[in-house]
Amino acid sequence: MRLVLDLTSMARWLGPPVGLVRVQRHYAAAAAAFKASEVAFTVFDPIDRVLRQVSPQMAAEIIAGDISCDMSFYPDPARIKMRFYDRWPNRARQSLMAIIKARRILITEIGAFSRRNPGSISLRFLERIENRLMKESERRLIARDDGSPVRIVPLRTVAGSRYRLAPGDHLLLMNNDWAHTDIEVISRACGSAGAKLIVLLNDIIPIQFPEWYKPHDVKRFTDYVNLAIRLADRFILTSRRVTADMEEYAAKLGIRLPELKQVPLGCDSARKSKADGRLPDGLETGRYILFVSTIEPRKNHSLLMDVWWRLVADGTVERSGMKLVFVGRRGWMVDDVLAKLHSHPDYGKSLVHLDNVDDAMLSLLYQNSAFCVYPSLYEGYGLPPVEALAYGKALIASTGGAIAEVVGSFGLCLDPLDVEGWETAMRQWITSPGARAPYEAKAGEFVARSWEQAGRETLEAALAPFADEVRPSRE
Repeated sequence: MRLVLDLTSMARWLGPPVGLVRVQRHYAAAAAAFKASEVAFTVFDPIDRVLRQVSPQMAAEIIAGDISCDMSFYPDPARIKMRFYDRWPNRARQSLMAIIKARRILITEIGAFSRRNPGSISLRFLERIENRLMKESERRLIARDDGSPVRIVPLRTVAGSRYRLAPGDHLLLMNNDWAHTDIEVISRACGSAGAKLIVLLNDIIPIQFPEWYKPHDVKRFTDYVNLAIRLADRFILTSRRVTADMEEYAAKLGIRLPELKQVPLGCDSARKSKADGRLPDGLETGRYILFVSTIEPRKNHSLLMDVWWRLVADGTVERSGMKLVFVGRRGWMVDDVLAKLHSHPDYGKSLVHLDNVDDAMLSLLYQNSAFCVYPSLYEGYGLPPVEALAYGKALIASTGGAIAEVVGSFGLCLDPLDVEGWETAMRQWITSPGARAPYEAKAGEFVARSWEQAGRETLEAALAPFADEVRPSRE
């Protein structure tokens, strides 16, 4: 029995990892510790529509975030055909890409050359060209903590020969592969080879709350989940809430679910970390409240902005010297949220937004915060509140989705629509540190599941034999 782990989503990622990418990297790192004969890595080729082998060395670079594969000029893998040229024959599309995507193609070619020829005398010249070609936002995304850049490379650098599935293979697709692979093609390949298809799914929120997402993303995700229910041999889900959501959704469709296994996510061993460095200008230890999340409608930044306006208006903020810090990159459908943020009377003063924060700075921000908040409207799990507890921080979180399930009694959980309740709680915790002291004590007793444990249990769930794979005993 062999684990086959698809790295397509990780290979495409650029910039500090969000929650889904963190999960993928931790679990892929756990898989990389297997014997070579027990694991294989793949990426999905959207041109030939096949899985391609990824070497162990290349897999390590993808998992570490050392390289990123720009596939913006390849066909849409999920066949949604959002762009007019997705319907064009391959040669015609490639010719068009050479014109309209010339800048990005040239960047990937420089990245491929740099990786193949690390000692070349031409590198400095090519890197200057690369720097000129990149937009400022792209330069920030490729900058690593040690000063070295992430290499952006073409698909051929990452992908090897076609991967041939075999009987006994258990192929694991993780999370946002719904946008980056073709599950129908992969399922047919599994069926033809006698392999098993396993899908790790964090939630089905785009189906439950389509108003929070772009219509084409809702369609793409819904199509993927509906296909996965019919085609997968097993789902791995991360919480009781997601399990119940899946069961309710399948019952509504009148479709029988595949085998279900539930494995909670892990968390970094935060309290053992030693974050060095200085806080961003204007922030003082114990004088700010931290909210870590991608900016998107579901995360409910709007509630905190309303609460903060009230706390500014009644003088609580000025008297305490406290600040509210949003940490997270821009997501989707956020024009209204950002407009409200940028027009907030205290934006840039006591209300701060930090974008593109690396892991070291994030650890520093957690460690030095007064307390943490997480008002999300709905989550299938909720990594940031768990991380806050792992840092021993008092936490006010919402009751949306699985958040109360994973936080338990260690944090104060409030209705994400109850502005008055959040205002009261935050004012008490700001003006009277003693009011939050019991929750700091509880957080100090919180024992987070390690990523090693979560990864091991997830991979064990993926590799668990099915009834048709269990050989009868000879005794």
